[in-house]
Amino acid sequence: MDFVRHAIRAIGVCAIKFENAKEESVALLLDLIDSKINYVVQEAIIVTKDIIRTYPNQFEYTIPTLCSALSSLDQPEAKAALIWVVGEYAARIENTTALIENFCETYMDEPDSVQLQLLTSAVKAFLQHKVASTQGVVQRVLQKASTSENPDVRDRAFIYWRLLSSDSAYVSDVVL
Repeated sequence: MDFVRHAIRAIGVCAIKFENAKEESVALLLDLIDSKINYVVQEAIIVTKDIIRTYPNQFEYTIPTLCSALSSLDQPEAKAALIWVVGEYAARIENTTALIENFCETYMDEPDSVQLQLLTSAVKAFLQHKVASTQGVVQRVLQKASTSENPDVRDRAFIYWRLLSSDSAYVSDVVL
């Protein structure tokens, strides 16, 4: 398994370091995600997120494939990677609210890295959609995060709550 993980990470390194290899690398990663082998899928999602961050708005077509693997994720880094994609591209994902709600149920059981990413993604989804369903989700996440035992999670929740409570036109500039 370690060899496979290192090989998948190497695909991502090639895509990031060699721009002419990015298309083939992403196609290969999508094939790996379609393999449905749990540890392969999770590693491929992590690497794909890194490529998407490096080349913003170039690989949006990968989002449905990434989101379809949601139910198989159990590794914190993979969950956080997928949640980042959902928050970053919330305006382009039809079921953003449902995807974030999947993690709301187990929010307090998730590792800190997943909690922090879910908090940020919920706020980003709300700012991009501004509909009642995303408002309800962001309120639930903020409520849960504000009672977290981790001071980093709790403080970030309070900061977001304060930002969203203000009438400032700059909230989107700060968060997005």
